[in-house]
Amino acid sequence: MPTGQLLRSFGGDQRGNIAIAFALSCTLIFTAMGAGLDLSRAYLARQKISEVATLACQYASHSFSADAAAQNDSATGLVTSFINTNWQTQNINLTQTNATTFNYVQGGTSTVSLAASVPTTFMELAGFTQIPISVQISCPSPVAAPSTSCSGAGCYLVDESFEAVIGAAVNHYTYYLPNGQQGSQSSPTGYNSAIGYTGSGGTQWHIMGYCIEQDIAGQIKSTAYNGNYTVELDCDNGNHSAGNSSISTLVTLAAGSYELRYSYTSRVDYPSYDPAYLCGSAASDLNWANSTSTTWSGTMATAYRTNQINVYLDLNVNNAPPVHTTLVGNEQLAGSNLIDMCVYGQNWIQRSVAINVTTAGSYWLSFAADGSNDSYGGQLDLIQLCSVYCPGTVQDNFTTAWAASSLLFEDDFESPSYSNGGSYNTNGNVNNSNGSSSFWTTSGNGWSNAPINQLPYWMSGCPQGQQCVELGWYGGASTANSLISQPFLLVPGYYQIQYDYVSEVTFSGLTSVYCGSTPSAANIAALSAGSGTGMDRVLTSVNHGTLQYDTNTVGVFMSHAQEASTPNSGNALGSTTSYTNPDGTTTTTPAVPPNYINLTSYNASQVNPLIDICGYASTAQTRTATVFIEKPAFYWLTLAALGTADQFGGQIDDIRIKAIGSPYTSSPPASVVTIPVPSPLPSSSIYFTGFSITADPLKP
Repeated sequence: MPTGQLLRSFGGDQRGNIAIAFALSCTLIFTAMGAGLDLSRAYLARQKISEVATLACQYASHSFSADAAAQNDSATGLVTSFINTNWQTQNINLTQTNATTFNYVQGGTSTVSLAASVPTTFMELAGFTQIPISVQISCPSPVAAPSTSCSGAGCYLVDESFEAVIGAAVNHYTYYLPNGQQGSQSSPTGYNSAIGYTGSGGTQWHIMGYCIEQDIAGQIKSTAYNGNYTVELDCDNGNHSAGNSSISTLVTLAAGSYELRYSYTSRVDYPSYDPAYLCGSAASDLNWANSTSTTWSGTMATAYRTNQINVYLDLNVNNAPPVHTTLVGNEQLAGSNLIDMCVYGQNWIQRSVAINVTTAGSYWLSFAADGSNDSYGGQLDLIQLCSVYCPGTVQDNFTTAWAASSLLFEDDFESPSYSNGGSYNTNGNVNNSNGSSSFWTTSGNGWSNAPINQLPYWMSGCPQGQQCVELGWYGGASTANSLISQPFLLVPGYYQIQYDYVSEVTFSGLTSVYCGSTPSAANIAALSAGSGTGMDRVLTSVNHGTLQYDTNTVGVFMSHAQEASTPNSGNALGSTTSYTNPDGTTTTTPAVPPNYINLTSYNASQVNPLIDICGYASTAQTRTATVFIEKPAFYWLTLAALGTADQFGGQIDDIRIKAIGSPYTSSPPASVVTIPVPSPLPSSSIYFTGFSITADPLKP
């Protein structure tokens, strides 16, 4: 039967009519369902382009001052470029159909207009192949802002030293509250963000928390870094029991390079940190700084990181800075992307942060107090944000006390005295030997000694003075080698390590000096392969029998406190030494030995690098090594016996640490050992939404 006749026959049948009606109903139902999916896709696409339009409007509203926006074409081009960039980053995958996406009206209301067409899938059955979508947003008049009043390298987007005095004259300090009011003392006003202080250059600072305190020089610190006033962010809530606060300003940044500089100092003293400064690019750089022993006006107190100030940079999303939670008090203050921080600085220091913006837009620059919420905190002054770089030289923060007196530490092991009428005393306790310096402090009490706290002191034949210590023998019948180790708080710069060395055991078959910066340079392999009759250098008539030539070997190491296991001090004489491992566990066997070395294939990049080694010298040798420190931290200096464990070893005397200079020195020393530090590594990039920073730049 022909097809047409078959259909006519089918249509004439009552059952066929029902079937056709059912088929048509299904088609309509499926088309309607599909239309819903198409419309849903169109709605989501419109939401995306609406977000792009909103961001563009915010960018336009804060991008141009009245002067900078005089050229309409320039303003339109910048906003159009911003729209195109964000259209791609949002993965909209549609083509803009508006010929003009931004209509700029100087001094009036500008308009962002975006449009596109969303292809259909199901609605195409009904003849609809595209769903048009569009968004139009009116933008307020461009905000005149000092941050955009210049362009080119060296111009200031922010230049704030808090010299503006708002309202009544300031005698010594004034409080500015989050609600924009001024008071002689603050009270808790919640944590809203509102403009509370406008600088003399017009920069508007939003305050969140309690308040900011504007102090005249001499009230808190004897001087201001710039001008007459500074600000403190750990403000007073009225009874000195709280006050952590933050300040934020909105800046508009085109894609490119910027430099942030700010000046910082501490109000409360931490004697165990003096005279070092503690600042870093990441929170992990300073998570070890947990001292609570403070002094304020000569009175001892307890406070956890009360001077801490954090710096944040965040892309503007909803016209308010994002928030973080403080370490103490769980307060919500401005800032999310941490780009720098300072925990302590006895004197004024200047920080420099290199910023590379990849997404043009408005950003919140925020400074927030952290740590103890007690109304005492760090001081800020002279905040500058500049295109490419800021004019002038970055301050060298290397402490002037160290620069003026290069000898930071010396231990000649003369005290306590172990004189007993003999040549040596095998019950020495180096925990009691802490060296001397007019301004030097360490954590702990003297040297840590491992594997037990017991070390021979010699009172005869020492390289210097009356007493020295021997590494190799450590007590009893055991033959395990020994080490001494001590932490020193160092800031970025170059340092010289010196010590005196001489062998306890002499060999007639050895005439050379086996000392060097590495095992190969000291020819340690030749000592490891030979043996001979060992005579006591001090007790010249004593024959120790046949010994390995390497019995006197001593290595000198240095390591960041978070990179290698550190022996704990304060143990009773003769007790087993415990170690604190990098993961925080405590064991008697170190997870990362501070004196580990492979003498045959030394790895110079290990976390606890060898800085010098001596295997044999029948006469006293003064050894010198230079190290480079990249981050403020405690660094452990370790001197360890490395030869055959036979109860004999090298003698060590007069250990000295000298300051050479800062990383900025124009003539850095040669043959330097750089001490490894935890990530982020100096000069590496840290990435955030829309920008990146350079971690711990060691050059201005």
